[in-house]
Amino acid sequence: MTAARATLRTLLDTRQHGAAATYRQLGLMAGPAVQAFYANQGYTTHWIQETGWNSRARQALALLGRAADVGLSPSRYAWATLQAFPDSLQQTGGTSRSKQLALSELRLTDALLRYTTHLRQGYLLPETLTPAPPADSLTAGPTAGLLQQALLAPDFATALLRNQPSTRAYRLLQGAWVRSLHASPTDSARLMQDTTAGFRRVALNLERLRWAAPADSEYAVVNIPAYRLQLIRNGQVIQTHRVIVGKPESPTPVLSSRIVVFVTSPEWRVPYSIAVREFLPALQRDPSYLYDNHYRMYDGRGRQINPWRVNWQKMTPEKFPYAIRQRAGSFNALGSVVFYFPNQQTVFLHDTPARSAFSRTDRALSHGCVRVEKPFKLAEYLLRRENRVKELTGMYQSVREQEKQRFDLQRSLTIYLRYYTCETDNGRLVFLPDIYHQDSLLAAALFGQ
Repeated sequence: MTAARATLRTLLDTRQHGAAATYRQLGLMAGPAVQAFYANQGYTTHWIQETGWNSRARQALALLGRAADVGLSPSRYAWATLQAFPDSLQQTGGTSRSKQLALSELRLTDALLRYTTHLRQGYLLPETLTPAPPADSLTAGPTAGLLQQALLAPDFATALLRNQPSTRAYRLLQGAWVRSLHASPTDSARLMQDTTAGFRRVALNLERLRWAAPADSEYAVVNIPAYRLQLIRNGQVIQTHRVIVGKPESPTPVLSSRIVVFVTSPEWRVPYSIAVREFLPALQRDPSYLYDNHYRMYDGRGRQINPWRVNWQKMTPEKFPYAIRQRAGSFNALGSVVFYFPNQQTVFLHDTPARSAFSRTDRALSHGCVRVEKPFKLAEYLLRRENRVKELTGMYQSVREQEKQRFDLQRSLTIYLRYYTCETDNGRLVFLPDIYHQDSLLAAALFGQ
């Protein structure tokens, strides 16, 4: 294969036309990574022999052909064209044959590099739902290194698949999907064609699970469509809580942060948006609404304002100058404890006096924050993990006496708010309601419709 090796070097020479034009002419979407892969190994060929693909290439093609197992599409990697390469080679000879061998070598490498990247971090950028750009000069080397490592492993396919996230939720969903997909030929055909409970629904959520996958051994995760918070430690569920999340018109955001403090017997400072959207109409109907619900109103200098002395009929949201607060107590909208974690959307976890709402199946009811069913179980966990058991008595006393108390954590706990509409239950696939109608947007970006 000396001729093919020399041809590889010539084809990848970017001096005449520039890198972008050279890679485009060769049909390479991950050109910088392909270049790095071959430059690091003296332009050694890996996939071809005189008759076409070698045994390692056939193993690689079989892996790409099973891309649906990991929620990816074989067509994205030109699998059918690569598969047919040996047949097309029969009609060529001489220099043309050597060039075609080299081109096929490059294109299989390009497909495998892109497949590896998609396994690790997904096909789309989560912020824009646009395809992630191919490897650039900064990421080309590391990306090429992943493929090189797989080639050195005893089992190439197994080694390459290790680039998938190792997180609990991903492993469970991908494993359940593979078992369902390969249960029988009939099941496989049905699941691949079913857009509501098949490949597409699973693919959407495997994609989401690849975005910013949890890297911590201990964390809290809220799955918004499941209305559930779980504490995970070393891959095991330590606690599970029902939660209430944001209404479709005020959705709970997807974010990553760290719980740094919790406060018992908190005062609720009503956000301005809620004050003008909900409180102002109520005050225009009846100024006693504030006192009846344990609220107080203050001006910009912090002076308490009598709501009966305000001309509410002339008040508009644009002119609303007041701050509204609700004192601590069993009636407080935040309940008896609130957990804070830095985020731009100013959402947090908290207790609620409306306990009966946790028995509802549909719990998209809040203004965006997450209400937790057993908040003191979570608070105890946070203190116990720091060996602060002695502070539990004071914590409960502050609640009984409705006296605010702040608990700064020495070891913050990572928290993820996520949106997964497909997960597992005892090894079975479970499809959840798309409460914020996000699946259709992601499906359009992933599948073009």
